[in-house]
Amino acid sequence: MPENLSSPALHAQLAPDFSLLNIPPRPALLMALQHEMRQVSPNTKKFASLIRRDVAMSGTLLQTANSAYFNLGRQISTVEDAIILIGLDHCNAIMTGLILKRTLGLGNKMMARFWDVSEKRAIGISFLARGSRTLASEVAYSFGLFCDAGIPILKAAFPTYLDTLAIANCKPADVAIKLEDSQHGVNHTLVGALLAERWSISGDVVLAIRMHHKRDALRDPSLPPAVRSLIALNYLVEKAIQEYRGQAESLEWVDAGALASDALRISDADVGNICEALVKRFRA
Repeated sequence: MPENLSSPALHAQLAPDFSLLNIPPRPALLMALQHEMRQVSPNTKKFASLIRRDVAMSGTLLQTANSAYFNLGRQISTVEDAIILIGLDHCNAIMTGLILKRTLGLGNKMMARFWDVSEKRAIGISFLARGSRTLASEVAYSFGLFCDAGIPILKAAFPTYLDTLAIANCKPADVAIKLEDSQHGVNHTLVGALLAERWSISGDVVLAIRMHHKRDALRDPSLPPAVRSLIALNYLVEKAIQEYRGQAESLEWVDAGALASDALRISDADVGNICEALVKRFRA
C-alpha cells in the first residue's frame, strides 16, 4: 500500500537541516480560489473577481487561454470569457500553476528551462488525458506543473543541490533519488509531494508526485487508476519533451517505457505517433 504522506513517520524522513518551514505555505489567493471551488455551486463571478484583483495573474491567464494549447479559434479578452470557454476547473488549474511559479520563482537560466519543461509536461499530460476515462485533464495539468516542484525548493535550501541534480540527471531514476537522499537527506519527489499536500492539491496528484520515479508503481494494484495513469503519461510526455529538445532518448523511458506502454495500452507505433503529435504541439 502507498505510504501516508501526512504521517509523522514520512515527515521524519526529512533531513535534520531541511524542515517543513522550507516548504512555502499555501498563498492567500490560492486559498480563496480553492474555497470558492469547494462550494456546491461555485460562483464564476466571484471566482473571476478574485483573479482580477491580481492584474499580472489576470494577464497571464488570458495569455495562456489564448495560446495554441487551447486553440479556441477566437480571442479571449476577459477573465469571465476564459472561465466560460475553458471551464472553471481548468482555469483553477491554470491559476494554481501560475501561483506556484510566482511563489517558487524563476531564478537562474537553469530554472527558466525547468519551468519551460514543467509547462510542456503539463500541456502534454493534460492533452493526452482528454481521451482518458479515469483522469480529468485539469488534474493532469496540475500534476504536470507540480511533478518536479520539489526541485526549486531544494535548490533554495541547499547551495550544492543543482550540482547533485546535474549528476542525478545522468543516472537511472532509482539511483538518482538515492543520490539526492545521500547528498541532502531528502529528495525532490518527497518535497514536491509535501508541497502539493500543503497546498491542498488533489490527493491523486500528491501520490503521483511521490511515486513518479518508481517504475513498479505502474503495476501496483493498490494505487488508484488515476495515479498509475499520471505516472505512465509522465514517462511518455518526458520522452516527447526529450525529442522536442533534440536530446538523447529518455533514460527513464528506456527503463520503464514498456511498463508505461502496457499501463496505457498502447503499442510502439502508438508511442511514436503520440510523441510526434506532442512535439508538433510543443512547437506551435
